[in-house]
Amino acid sequence: MKQIITILTLLISCFSFGQSSRSELSNSKIYLKATYFNKVNKNIGLQTRTDLKDTLISNISYRKFLTEDFTDYSQKRERNIYYETFENGFFTLLDNKLNLIHNVNYKTNKEQTATLFGKKTSIDIEFIDTRNNLPRDSLIPTEKTPRKYFNKKNNEIYLILISDLKTLAVHSNGEFYIKQLFGDNYNSISDGLKNNYQASTKFEIKKGDEIQLFYRRKWYNDTTNVAEYEDKQFKNFKYVSDTITDKGKSLVMEVEGYNYLSGSKDNSEQFLINLTDSGYYSGSQFVPYKNFSTELKIIDLDNEKHFSLQGVDKIEETENSLYKIIQTKSNDHYRYYILPFFPVPYIEFGNVEGIITYSKIKGIEKGKKRERTLITDKTNIRDIISKSNYEVEIQIYFAEITDVEFKINDLETEKVLGTQNAKSKIGLNTFLVKCSKLSKDKEYGIQINYSSKESSGSFSNSVKNKY
Repeated sequence: MKQIITILTLLISCFSFGQSSRSELSNSKIYLKATYFNKVNKNIGLQTRTDLKDTLISNISYRKFLTEDFTDYSQKRERNIYYETFENGFFTLLDNKLNLIHNVNYKTNKEQTATLFGKKTSIDIEFIDTRNNLPRDSLIPTEKTPRKYFNKKNNEIYLILISDLKTLAVHSNGEFYIKQLFGDNYNSISDGLKNNYQASTKFEIKKGDEIQLFYRRKWYNDTTNVAEYEDKQFKNFKYVSDTITDKGKSLVMEVEGYNYLSGSKDNSEQFLINLTDSGYYSGSQFVPYKNFSTELKIIDLDNEKHFSLQGVDKIEETENSLYKIIQTKSNDHYRYYILPFFPVPYIEFGNVEGIITYSKIKGIEKGKKRERTLITDKTNIRDIISKSNYEVEIQIYFAEITDVEFKINDLETEKVLGTQNAKSKIGLNTFLVKCSKLSKDKEYGIQINYSSKESSGSFSNSVKNKY
């Protein structure tokens, strides 16, 4: 086998999604089993790990754990028992009969004689640079740096350890490799598997019930190892009424939002959740009424094998907690979430996480709503309001005096429907921009360009005409 795995690709997901502390990165108990031949990666199975208990072997504390290998967790699973320790600077793995599988000194940065897959051999070390920042200077390894220990005669046989997390991240026997899946979503699915959480999507809500979906970016402080956050935006969803359409009964939902990064407010809009006897449609996404639980499997898509994972986890650790359903696939960059108690699915991407900060279900409130903050240290849009068929009101906070140009255009034809030039003052400015007649419920583009002697900038936004 000519295995040329890019280790960075295997490990980059370790640092894509933050936790409240770095130690929680290794909480995932889900592993992927795959091969890599001729630069082609093939998924062949999944593995779960269940930690059982600590036990003393030759006066050294080992963690006893169970692994289960499968292609579908609901079907046949191959079970094995192992013992693992990171004590005294050595990573040691034993099988169920206490035979030695791995024994590596992870405190040394030099070549060493070690045991890999039951064979004593000479191994070398390579440090894996998982940093995203560019340009990259010379890597200075720390305990957080993943370390690849490989057989000097066959570098396709290796282990990758992350010593501060005390975890075996990847290991390859030269025929296939197994890697731990890192991230908040995998931690949540692992938690649901451990606790056998289940949730039904047959929701019960009444008019006036609502939730707040809050997005934030999340990363680790390299010094404190604690996660830090940047508020991104929130969306408030409210159930306001019922209606009948050609698709049957529908719930009328109202959504409004705010972007912390730009200071821009999303004005209230309505959309429909179409109900059927077997589920509901949120846009084109169909959510069936059923009892959701953990599902872990390898599936065939376009003649390729991908993993498909689903789990159920708590949103908050309180009595009568609310639950969320998590879905993720290896061929999809998005992470999908279904709320059993409210018919608004949502997604996550990259290092942005979505959390439910507030809910009112059947009149019972939980959590606390996040509120809008007003940006005053830089120029930002405060509001864009449809005032009539011929006018749009634009509210902007300017940090300096500038010349401003406004354009209203048809998003479909790109035809300019109105222009206006003005001069701003420092602080909040309100402009009424006139235009050609706008159609009801149609969205139009808003282009704003501003400049002064010191700086210049622009905003691209939109407004829906409500008249």
